Amino acid sequence: MDMKVDKLIKSKIKTNYFFITGKVPMDTKYFIEEIEKGIKEKENLSFQTNLLSEMTHYHYFLKDKEFFKVMLNFLDLIDDEKLTDYKKYELADAWGFKQGFSHYTREHDHRPGVVSGAIMLSKHPQHLYFPEINQTFECEPGNFVLFSSFLKHKNKRNTTDKVRYGLSFNWYYNNNL
Repeated sequence: MDMKVDKLIKSKIKTNYFFITGKVPMDTKYFIEEIEKGIKEKENLSFQTNLLSEMTHYHYFLKDKEFFKVMLNFLDLIDDEKLTDYKKYELADAWGFKQGFSHYTREHDHRPGVVSGAIMLSKHPQHLYFPEINQTFECEPGNFVLFSSFLKHKNKRNTTDKVRYGLSFNWYYNNNL
C-alpha cells in the first residue's frame, strides 16, 4: 500500500527573539592569556567547528572563577529581563577563540541552547553579523552580545594581520535543576 500525504506545508513563521549588546568591565589581558594556554592543549577544537580558527575546547572556561564573575552580570540580566520563560537553565559551554589572518566563522546557530553570547577581548575590524535580523556586533574590548540561540551568525575572513580574540558561551535548559 502506498502512503498518502494529505497536506505538506513548508513555510516560515515569525518568532520572538532577543538581541542585546553592551559593554562589560573585565580583565581582557587575563582571558587572552588563558585562550593562548587553551589553544595549546591537545583537547582544543582549532579548525574543527564552525570557527575556522584556533579555539579552546567547549568547556575550557566553565571552571574559571574570573569567567564566572563576568557571567554573574549576564545571569542577572537573563532573569531580570525574563529572556527565557524557563527557570531551569545552566551554563553548558564556555570557550575562547583566536582568529588570525584568513580565519573566519561559518554561518551557524547555537541550538539546542536557549541563551548564547560572546564577549570581545580585542579591537578588530572583523565583525559578527546576524543576517536574519540584519544586526552587526562590533569587536571592541569588553563588548558583549547576548542572543536567542537559534539566531544564525557569521563573520567574514580576517583580511588583516591583527588577531581577534573573544569568548563564547551557551546556556541550555536543564530539567534536573
